[in-house]
Amino acid sequence: MLRAVGERFPGAVRTGFPAHITVLHPFLPLSDVDDEVVAELAATFARRGPLRVEFAVADEPRHFDEGFVALRLEPDGALRELTAELCARWGLRPYGGAYGEPDPHLTVALDVAPEQARLIAEQAAGALPPPADLAEAWLVVFDGAWSLRARLPLAPGGTPQ
Repeated sequence: MLRAVGERFPGAVRTGFPAHITVLHPFLPLSDVDDEVVAELAATFARRGPLRVEFAVADEPRHFDEGFVALRLEPDGALRELTAELCARWGLRPYGGAYGEPDPHLTVALDVAPEQARLIAEQAAGALPPPADLAEAWLVVFDGAWSLRARLPLAPGGTPQ
């Protein structure tokens, strides 16, 4: 779906990184992400079972007006709880608090004209991904470019919640 959106609307889709659901951004500065932090994150994610989600287009008009198109996740309670736990542990807020408490989502397009956002949302609605079992989180860091720091399994062998 992202490839099709990117082909029809050049520049709308972030390149170089796969579709993903952000649990918490920004996280700690890269210099603070040591093996101890990674181990604590691994333990936090391992306590949770894989999460089964379905996708729907987030159709809030204000998002379109801001040039943002995303898929919302259903159900999203477990992801909200996980975000809250990470925020409480490290004293952080998603996006630095700029958007209040954002809904868990998969970003489809950014920085497009409102008219384009509406067209992209229509295209996305007709090509939603199938339900997914989220079984792993990635810790991604930025040091001039985004890179994968750690893969964090969600309760190996668990059943989707």
